[in-house]
Amino acid sequence: MIKKHINDHAPVGDLARDMKGDKQFPHDGDKAKIQEYLDGCGACSGCMDAFEEAWAEYERERSRTEACKSS
Repeated sequence: MIKKHINDHAPVGDLARDMKGDKQFPHDGDKAKIQEYLDGCGACSGCMDAFEEAWAEYERERSRTEACKSS
């Protein structure tokens, strides 16, 4: 997510840059843990929306990758 969106000028790009600069950000792929972390940091609704958008994209790409592996 970071590599793909780091240069985007959209909210998801802002999130990617924040993730890259935050040494405490959970990078383990656990959606609930990331949501909890963002909420604990006082993330605004725009940040949470960007996270939801990025997570949906992540899941779509993960599904495609898994489908290709099983073919």
